Order: sequence, then structure tokens, then C-alpha cells
Amino acid sequence: MECPICGEVLEKEDEYGRFCAHQDGKRLGEIFRCPNGREQNGQCNSECFHVAGSFYTDTHGNLYEGYPC
Repeated sequence: MECPICGEVLEKEDEYGRFCAHQDGKRLGEIFRCPNGREQNGQCNSECFHVAGSFYTDTHGNLYEGYPC
């Protein structure tokens, strides 16, 4: 998967969902980071996100800017 801003290959960082012991264990999506945004080297505007370089997918695989919270 590529960064929609700079075209760099996104790195999978984690997944998110309802994983606590009292929850149903459903995986809601994955969290990705753009290497350029994370490094804040001026090559990607995702470095300005609240969590620099962060993107996430939903249960359908659609990519969104930011961090799922």
C-alpha cells in the first residue's frame, strides 16, 4: 500500500479493534505509517498529522489519514 500523499510504501505498524478480555475480539483494521511522515524529513505532508505519518484502514480495507482513536 502506498502513501496517498507522497507515494512511499506504507509500513504496517499494528492493528486495532476490540481486543480486551471483556470485548469480542473483533479486528477493525490496520495501522500504517509513512516512513517520510514519521521521519519528518519534509518529503510528506503526513508529518503534520497528530501522529506523524499515520494512516489506518477500516474493516473494508479503505485507507484513511490519521490515527484511529
